Amino acid sequence: MKPITSTEINNLKTAIQYFQDCYLVSSVSALARSSNGRKFLAENIAHTKDGYCIKFNNINGKAKDFFVSQKETDDLVYLDKYMNPMPLTQPHNPVIKAIEVAMNKLLTQFPSKKPWICRFPDCNEKFEFNKPSNFLELFTGKKPMILNESSFRTSLKSKQKESIEIFDKIAQQPDNSFVTGTAIGFHKGLSDNHCYTVIKADKQSETIEFFDHRFLDTITFTYDEAIKKLKFIVGYFNKDLI
Repeated sequence: MKPITSTEINNLKTAIQYFQDCYLVSSVSALARSSNGRKFLAENIAHTKDGYCIKFNNINGKAKDFFVSQKETDDLVYLDKYMNPMPLTQPHNPVIKAIEVAMNKLLTQFPSKKPWICRFPDCNEKFEFNKPSNFLELFTGKKPMILNESSFRTSLKSKQKESIEIFDKIAQQPDNSFVTGTAIGFHKGLSDNHCYTVIKADKQSETIEFFDHRFLDTITFTYDEAIKKLKFIVGYFNKDLI
């Protein structure tokens, strides 16, 4: 088996999201943005003779490999709510597609790895709907920093001090892997219950920039806007992934 290449890892930073798995796409993209996150991607994803091998480092405390064939990725088709095949606007990233199939296999064997609250929405694939913290810990074996992800509060307002501290630290330590997301808020320009990859923060201008994999768009908020409109932030500083 051969590890995925640096180019393939770079391509994960802006991979498009087709399924209801923004948590997965944004988490993988976040890992591709830090040096130790990239090491995990290279160690956990490898080419096989006919597909990929995807390793998760923490399934009930143990590492487990899932082999995904080319046929299995080819058979993964995006469907609309009426179960009709949907045409893709651009090619589905093959590494993302392999991880999606691997997550289907993981959740088939270990259904409890999908939190109960994520089982309520209707979906076509088992890998749809989950928490970024859950995926990141399964994949890396490292517990991420979590702020407000499981709270019933719909914004970071109650965690303003902690949020600003994390934003400032992201600005000071750009080698990091963070995911942020929304609740139901009806905020213009943002999707409800959606995850985004944090790109960078700037302490001087007090702005934070993140990437939307659904629309392939970069969004910049002031700290104040982010605290009002975002629900949570989850991830790692590079040293956390050693």
